[in-house]
Amino acid sequence: MRHWCWRTLLVVSVIGSGFVDESALPARASVPPETLPASVVPAPRRARPRTPLALDTAEPAASLAGQRVVARLSDIRHRLVSTRYQHRTRVRESRGEYAWDCSGMVSWILAREARVALRGLASPRPVARSYVQAIERAPTTRARRGFRRLAHVAEGRPGDVFAWRRPLDWGPGATGHVGFLLSRPVPVPEWPDAYVFRAADATSFGHQDDTRPDGSGGGYGEGTLLVTTDGEGNATGYGWYGRYSDWVVTTPVVFGRLE
Repeated sequence: MRHWCWRTLLVVSVIGSGFVDESALPARASVPPETLPASVVPAPRRARPRTPLALDTAEPAASLAGQRVVARLSDIRHRLVSTRYQHRTRVRESRGEYAWDCSGMVSWILAREARVALRGLASPRPVARSYVQAIERAPTTRARRGFRRLAHVAEGRPGDVFAWRRPLDWGPGATGHVGFLLSRPVPVPEWPDAYVFRAADATSFGHQDDTRPDGSGGGYGEGTLLVTTDGEGNATGYGWYGRYSDWVVTTPVVFGRLE
């Protein structure tokens, strides 16, 4: 998922909170809020986070396919020498080189660890929207074409898939974003009905507590994402920079379990 112009603000808009070094941020992060589309809303006023949340990345996956995905992510983490965000997937495992975008990364992993789910997408090159549609169509009581939809965000476990569509008022561009959970989502004390979780994905910009260095050009990495909910466990939007997000993008976020 790539963010430019006002989209960059969504990723690095923590300037206003004083949580990061402004000098390290792209110049375009200063785009004024009035230029943002209606789907982008200010985060609620809240106390500055003081206590880190325990996000357990050692918790086991809830399915065999999820276990294989977690093992593959661990293998990538240990092999990784270089990575880059690009739309053409290029992987050289023996050299530790991983170049891809979010859907390219997920599809590459599913091709090796959850082929039923990948075949169920019925696309030679699935994009983020493909994953959203597959999870939306899946029931919560059983798997359909390799996915079982999770009825509540708190049901998420390592190895599960998250995905969202690009809001319509963003105009043309990438279809959304997709990645894997590395931890169970946990409630945010200072933000009612919000949850955070560790995620593995491929993107141009990192999240909260991200493994991708600033200005690295992105690629594979792990960071903390936030999702807002309707109070009943349905995710209604995301905060790119986790608990430090000053803006929330309103778009349904779906969670699916690989079966």
